[in-house]
Amino acid sequence: MSLFTLALRNLFRAKRRVVLSSAAIVVGVFYLIIGQSFIGGMNESIVRSAEDGLTGHLLLRPADYPKFGAAYPVDVLLTLTPDARTLLAGEATAWTERQIFSVTASSSGDSLRLRGIGYDPVRDPSVFSRQVWEVDGVIPETAEQGVLLTSGAARLLELKAGDSVVLQARTHKGAINALEVPIAGLVTTTNMAIDRTSVYVPQALTRDLIRSELPSHIGVKLAHRDEAFGFGDRLLAAQGSTAEVLTWFDETKDLLRMQEIRSKALNMLVAVLMLMSSLAIANTILMAAHERTREIGTLRAMGMTKARVLALFLTEGGLMGVGAGLLGAVLGGGGAYYLSLNPVNLANFAGNGMGDQLQFSSWLYGEFSWPIVLIPVLVSIVVAVLASIYPARVASKMVVAEAVRAE
Repeated sequence: MSLFTLALRNLFRAKRRVVLSSAAIVVGVFYLIIGQSFIGGMNESIVRSAEDGLTGHLLLRPADYPKFGAAYPVDVLLTLTPDARTLLAGEATAWTERQIFSVTASSSGDSLRLRGIGYDPVRDPSVFSRQVWEVDGVIPETAEQGVLLTSGAARLLELKAGDSVVLQARTHKGAINALEVPIAGLVTTTNMAIDRTSVYVPQALTRDLIRSELPSHIGVKLAHRDEAFGFGDRLLAAQGSTAEVLTWFDETKDLLRMQEIRSKALNMLVAVLMLMSSLAIANTILMAAHERTREIGTLRAMGMTKARVLALFLTEGGLMGVGAGLLGAVLGGGGAYYLSLNPVNLANFAGNGMGDQLQFSSWLYGEFSWPIVLIPVLVSIVVAVLASIYPARVASKMVVAEAVRAE
């Protein structure tokens, strides 16, 4: 009889104990896969939300621009230098001008302070993707068509496509300006920093509001996001000290650091579960060794060597690790694959104001990849085998004569 067959038969002799000992491995592998899937999916979601929302791969804005809060000044705007224009035209995949400004939207006695996003109808979509946008109505391209109001703002003001709204903003020179404009459509961008507090205003209408044709921001798209660092330095050198550069990494680094902390906390939790499972497996194998003392003595008397006894008990532990690891991988991998296709809508769990200043998607996808699934299985096997070493050595060192006479 092979060691594998003998080990498998021995495990089935104590099914309940084996199941209980393996449970922690199943839970650990499951949580590790699901947790890493969520973290990986959220990392990509954070970066893509910044790229497609307000930052792009790279953002040029006036020097000393407010980094926090809801102040979007237009008293200092950008005038691109010839060198900067040449660099953008020659090396950027696409670039567009934007005017970001504070605006108060009023309707039927209700008012709401919003972020106005003035956009170029032609160039803006090439930098800031609209692939996941859900639009009720149309995206305006002219001043006469009006504005595109985000769904969260529309809900708070109880407005719909086809209604009108009064927009009040400060001009470039500091005067107060107000216009009544139609709402061409409502949009859900899935970016939580945008959907509750923003209104998209076509460039022609923006110029009427702030009374300036100059942009406050230049959004840039490159062939690859990692090119933003070197390109940003060259763009800043070409533009001069009147501007500053914000990359996708600058915008997302705090959230990504939080994700690193979550990943470490998850790994610690799984490590504790694996430690618990290793102790349980060691105890199970050790008990099996003592319960089968006479059997081991008989096998030794029939010619089984110490090395094969050691290998037998290590095989039993390894089979426990394989079985528990595969079960956890099937459950966790299945969950991760499902989440990669069916995201969770965080907006359903968000409180008022959640995400107003943080760029991440309200749709959270899980990340599915074979390394995420297979590595925890390998870890579970290694843990189980290591936990079996001590009881296997105890079994292999039994004295044959004493083992045969044992009750």
